[in-house]
Amino acid sequence: MNLYVEVFGYIGTILVFVSMTMSSLTKLRVFNALGSVVSMIYSIIISAYPIVFLNLGLFLVNVYKLLTENKKGEDI
Repeated sequence: MNLYVEVFGYIGTILVFVSMTMSSLTKLRVFNALGSVVSMIYSIIISAYPIVFLNLGLFLVNVYKLLTENKKGEDI
């Protein structure tokens, strides 16, 4: 496997991991959404389609929560 592709996959994993260390829910959702996008792209490259669907779902949930909680004016 191409080293750059592997590094890209690790970046997605690190972003998702780092998101779990955030005390702010907004930062958690943003980092998790970014990590999900990177992991989704990596999964497409390596043809791991169940993981693509998982990351797509996580991304959509995070974006939805960011949009709906932001409208409420909550500190997310």
